[in-house]
Amino acid sequence: MEKLLMDAFEKLQKREHLLRVTRDQMGLGRITKEEFKNREEQILGRYALTDAEQRAYDLHHRMTQHKRRG
Repeated sequence: MEKLLMDAFEKLQKREHLLRVTRDQMGLGRITKEEFKNREEQILGRYALTDAEQRAYDLHHRMTQHKRRG
């Protein structure tokens, strides 16, 4: 379970970093909006969580939310 959670976090971190870089490139006019959409689609597909990783992440999220509330 912990390996799945770590894999999920790693994918999410890489995905967010690459999306931020791509947004910055579009904002600076280095790539077109069409190129941005293509890259975004590739990034989201490449770093999509598997069902097991998603379940591990959701469980972790629920547990941490429960700890914060009470």
